[in-house]
Amino acid sequence: MGEWMRRRLNKVAYRVGASELVGPRRARTDDLDETALEHPGPRWWIPLALAATWGCVMGRIVGPAQLSVAALTEVLGWFAFSAIGTWLAAVDLDVRRLPDGGQLLLAIVALVFGVIMAGGQPARLVTGVAVALICGTLFLIIHAISRGSLGLGDVKLVMTCGWWLGVGSITAVFAGLALACLAGVVFSLVTRSREFAFGPWLVLGTVVAGLFL
Repeated sequence: MGEWMRRRLNKVAYRVGASELVGPRRARTDDLDETALEHPGPRWWIPLALAATWGCVMGRIVGPAQLSVAALTEVLGWFAFSAIGTWLAAVDLDVRRLPDGGQLLLAIVALVFGVIMAGGQPARLVTGVAVALICGTLFLIIHAISRGSLGLGDVKLVMTCGWWLGVGSITAVFAGLALACLAGVVFSLVTRSREFAFGPWLVLGTVVAGLFL
């Protein structure tokens, strides 16, 4: 799966020209022709990251719980979430954009499997919705204050991640956001870049916090 995804992504079919961009990105500047960017390279990290994630999923969920319907459902949910999240992370690292199509698919997966994994407990569903709204509002404020440095794509993504973690554990929400911010800061320092894609670190923080907390 990871190798197939890497090969598909390396065709960079997700890139668009400046004339195809809509919304704030199109109005911001005239140098947004993604098709003119250098190729991102082989990106061997994609199959490695996905294999490591799926291995952790199997070890943390199937191992202790054995093969039950609940465990299988949770595994499928994490497989789908991590696969789509990895795709979004790769695109964001390349062009600093989180495509709406991928975001919508991730949100649907998170919603469906989140409801199933809540096990019919209304309190968990309400908590998930509340966390998603709070995270989205916070990031929307940051988006406004930063004048778009934090994109609306990150606002949408953090709502999905907030719901996904909030259904299970409030502790995981705080840990996931903290890890995402820490990873983003470290990446910024290492690359000496003041502007960077935040989506990959949101996905990373969500997966690590969700699986290990």
